[in-house]
Amino acid sequence: MSSLPITIVGAGLAGLTLGRCLRQHGIAAVVLERVSSSPRCNYGITLHPWAFQPLLSVLQMDVTTFKETLSTDATRRGTGKMTGDTLAPGMDTDPGTFRCHRGRLEKLLQDGQDIRWQHTVQDVRTSSTGITVHLKDEKTLEAEILLGTDGVHSQVRKSLIPSIRLNILPFVVFNGKRRMSNAEYYDFVAPVMEDRTILQSRHNNVVLEISINDFTPKQVDISYTYSRPAHEYDPLHKPNRPILAATDIPEEFYTALQELKQLPQPFDMIFDPTKVRSDRVLHWLMRSTLGKAAEIEDLAGQGVLLVGDAVHVMPILGGEGANTAMKDGVDLAQHIIRHGTRSLQTFTNSRYEAWKKGVEESEKRLVDMHGPAKASV
Repeated sequence: MSSLPITIVGAGLAGLTLGRCLRQHGIAAVVLERVSSSPRCNYGITLHPWAFQPLLSVLQMDVTTFKETLSTDATRRGTGKMTGDTLAPGMDTDPGTFRCHRGRLEKLLQDGQDIRWQHTVQDVRTSSTGITVHLKDEKTLEAEILLGTDGVHSQVRKSLIPSIRLNILPFVVFNGKRRMSNAEYYDFVAPVMEDRTILQSRHNNVVLEISINDFTPKQVDISYTYSRPAHEYDPLHKPNRPILAATDIPEEFYTALQELKQLPQPFDMIFDPTKVRSDRVLHWLMRSTLGKAAEIEDLAGQGVLLVGDAVHVMPILGGEGANTAMKDGVDLAQHIIRHGTRSLQTFTNSRYEAWKKGVEESEKRLVDMHGPAKASV
């Protein structure tokens, strides 16, 4: 095992899961994260049993406690319930799947870890003597083993395998967040949501989604998503927009909402263009990619391994990014515990086909969920 602690870049789900599993077995790791330790990720994600159950022994929790602690409706004694009959085709769930509050999950995983907040990686270089990490403040860190878990826009990947480019899939997606009063929620949303935490409705090829992020004593935090396939010369499809332009919402989006006629509640109220204009709305790009096996394996031979969204990017809709990130973290930790850090290439070889299949299936789910069908709730 390396004399230096393992360096993990990125305190997202892959990095935190990996670090927490290594810590349980006494393997030192330091996590570099570009943002501050302020609370973040106040939104729900879908978690499947195959992703979270291997973590339960590490967290010393049973399934019931895990869900009661982390579900998006935990403060209402809920368990993040979601059912296939309220989801678009292609989005059916496994038994035990639930909606989890990502911020609370990350906070739970952070416990006891050596996380260096506001450590922004600008460049990574490898040599015969090791790995050098260049940080934003002109400081450098030396590492023997570096695990890149820094997400879709991974700086580790950009530094060492710049040939891996993100594919932008031809879909139009806008996501909004709203904080509504309890009275408004119970008048319009609760009668249809009942004890569930997510609803989807398809109107021709437009999919509308409403999901619970959190319940507070006086308010309810929700997310909503408008998505459809892109048209030719589509003013809402901007595959080349800068990353920081996600908040630039075209007027045509509000026109598209206005054209949605006779929506059932709660979709009519949530997607009311007048209300949406007052919300925080983001233009999401549906990205995917996976590098070539040979280049990923070669990098692993230099002591650098990419996992999670840093290497196999799935679209936000239809993808299983959070779940596969956690699975990567657990599986890689187990590999290191059993075999040490000198056989990282073996890990990439064993996972590559599963990564490839996951990306392909996520792209197919995105297409299937927008296929022709009647409107549904």
